[in-house]
Amino acid sequence: MFNTLFLQAEAAAEGQPAGGAGWGNLLFIVGIIVVFYFFMIRPQKQQQKKIEEERNNMKVGDNVITNGGIYGKIDGIKTITDKKGNQVVESFIIKLKPDYQTSIQVSKDCVFKDLNDLNATQAK
Repeated sequence: MFNTLFLQAEAAAEGQPAGGAGWGNLLFIVGIIVVFYFFMIRPQKQQQKKIEEERNNMKVGDNVITNGGIYGKIDGIKTITDKKGNQVVESFIIKLKPDYQTSIQVSKDCVFKDLNDLNATQAK
């Protein structure tokens, strides 16, 4: 503690501002935060927005895959609302591959587009 006071008094006597390195450290930390935002946080938000948009555009008849790896085709869309009329839960009724005889109901958040079918249609 005595050394710190002595150094500050010495710096003041020479006309130098005490604690000048603090601004450099602060700017370094702010720079790291900006880099993390532009290289990690922002791209993740854009990817989430794209996935949410794809889910909102899904319709009956689309081939999909669940996050559990189950392939199927959307057979229906079920929406549940609360007493105020706000949409609370939206789920898909999916007929499972290969024969489309079995149906399951899964949350909308667990469904993704089946990219295999998309690649097959682009190849034709």
